[in-house]
Parts: sequence; C-alpha cells; structure tokens
Amino acid sequence: MDNFIDQAIYNSYMIIAGELTFEEIIEHCRIKSGDNKDLVDPLYLPVFFINPDEDYDNEDLDAMIKSFEEIEEYEKCSVLLKLKK
Repeated sequence: MDNFIDQAIYNSYMIIAGELTFEEIIEHCRIKSGDNKDLVDPLYLPVFFINPDEDYDNEDLDAMIKSFEEIEEYEKCSVLLKLKK
C-alpha cells in the first residue's frame, strides 16, 4: 500500500483510539520534518484518512481494519472492531 495512505490511516487511528490528539500529531510531524521544507517525506505529513473534525462510520473502520490486517497489526484491528456501531 502507498506510504501516504498508510500514514493517513495510522494518524486517523491514533486519534480514534485516543492515543494521540490532532495537535500532537501535527507537532510530531513538524519535528520529524525538520527545518528543510524542500524535502517532503509523506511519513511526516499530517495527513488523515478521516477528517479529525468528522465522525467515522463502520465503512471507514472496515477500510482501516483491512489495512491493518494486511500488515498484521491485529491489536489495532481489535480496537477498531470495538468502535463499530
């Protein structure tokens, strides 16, 4: 899967799971990207699969679960399954 999409799903997971806030993700990306604005690494962009200001639905969660299953992150899948409505 594309690194950009993986990062977006991971960032959204961190917010949904309550592990990080939007502000913490932004700060982490800012620190990791450093001062060189000419080098843009998608792993350090504050991208999101689900807009942090919007609610998620079961379809969103299913897509995220599928992505985490592919990389065998079953703990994350379990957390997301518990959030399904």
